[in-house]
Amino acid sequence: MIRLAKLTERNAGILLHPTSLPSVFGIGDFGPAAYRFVDWLAGAGQRYWQVLPLMMPDVVGSPYSSSSAFAGNWLLVSPELLHKDGLLPGPVSGWSGADAPVHYQAVARRKAAMLAVAFERSRRHASRTSVRRFARFQKQQAEWLQAYALFAALKEHFGVTVPWTRWPRPVRQRRPAAIRTWQRRLKYRIALHTFVQWVVAEQWTRLKRHANSRGIYIIGDLPLFVTRDSADTWANPRGFLLDHLGRPRLVAGVPPDYFSHRGQVWGDPLYDWTRYRRQRFAWWLARFRRSFALYDIVRLDHFRGYVAAWGIRAKSPTARHGAWYQVPGRELFRAVRHALPHARFIAEDLGVITDDVVKLRNELGLPGVRVLQFGFDDLGSVHALGNISRRSVLYTGTHDNNTTRGWFGEDAQRHERRNILKYFHATEKTVAWHMVRAAYRNRANTVIVPLQDVLNLGSAARMNTPGTRTGNWRWRFSEKLLKKRLARSVSALVRTTRR
Repeated sequence: MIRLAKLTERNAGILLHPTSLPSVFGIGDFGPAAYRFVDWLAGAGQRYWQVLPLMMPDVVGSPYSSSSAFAGNWLLVSPELLHKDGLLPGPVSGWSGADAPVHYQAVARRKAAMLAVAFERSRRHASRTSVRRFARFQKQQAEWLQAYALFAALKEHFGVTVPWTRWPRPVRQRRPAAIRTWQRRLKYRIALHTFVQWVVAEQWTRLKRHANSRGIYIIGDLPLFVTRDSADTWANPRGFLLDHLGRPRLVAGVPPDYFSHRGQVWGDPLYDWTRYRRQRFAWWLARFRRSFALYDIVRLDHFRGYVAAWGIRAKSPTARHGAWYQVPGRELFRAVRHALPHARFIAEDLGVITDDVVKLRNELGLPGVRVLQFGFDDLGSVHALGNISRRSVLYTGTHDNNTTRGWFGEDAQRHERRNILKYFHATEKTVAWHMVRAAYRNRANTVIVPLQDVLNLGSAARMNTPGTRTGNWRWRFSEKLLKKRLARSVSALVRTTRR
């Protein structure tokens, strides 16, 4: 295995969430196309594959709004690999175009049915090796798995759209007698959800091992917050600022910024950091351990929230009238460094960044994030090409930005286009590659480019528009676009820029 590259070396990678991979099963998954993508990355001279959170998304597909901070996204399970492992009868046939947009609810129905079949076959035909691996998984992940599996089974029983705050009081309050009763009543469904999490872990671990063997390492994403209707708030309500009925007293968001003049109301409850400090951050350490079981490097989404979080009244329609609430991030990361001394992070320091945020990032020695699309609004900003520090992870755009081609053609202001023309003789058709080349030539040690920009795609390939609830997280690419000739071009750029 090639040694893990350091973020202090010149390297490059591609940003692509697995949901965007081609597949005839309605959504990208951990199956054959993912392995071919890894091989393409290796041929293109890349060192990193950055993914978005691999936790279960909400009903509209957002991986940043999950029902668990620990449980894996079972929509990414590959039916082809289930069949190969003997867990699905063959032949396994798909139901969608390989690059058709994702329809999450339809995919969930079909994948749930497939996984139920796989569970039954595993109960009858599991090998001794599989039984041992399953038992080991349950033991290793017990600190979150048992509560999650019961929560998932209860959600099915009471209705997936019914929040846990409306469950009967005894189970809502996790009274021991009620928990024992429901564990007996829902024994089969609990076992099914446990099995599904094992399948997710098995398939992802194999794919990650293949990536690492090709010299490709995984950058994962850790959202700061969890949703109010989650296994985490139900199992650990005292870790959050909730009222006696389990409702958030304050919700998280961000004040007005580049992405939204109204700010963003995320709706997630704020943490009770006083309690976590008393508990020596045990829940957080478990969360970080889980993250580093999935990823080689963790990108800390909304890093400024580890210094202070923007709290908004729960019923406020906008994020304009909120306040900053202090967070003991320095103490938290001191505990993380002690428990996980080899942990490697990227600080996503976008948004309203104050001196105390910069100070914590520098104290921890973390690289920050810079975005070229932001650098042409003000040529004196930290995102401008000439101002990006070596210790940065540089993107042309992120999952929240339009594609570079779409941004230049539809979103960029007149002065931004004028500033781009100072650097490049760019048109809408050529601007993406101009930006990619500029990023590679920049002094930043690490460059991550969304696959959409490598493929020179327009706005139809945009992944997410912040502040909107529909039409996001659905894009998938056509595998015919991922040609060897393109890999050779990217690889040549890697060599000439010494990445």
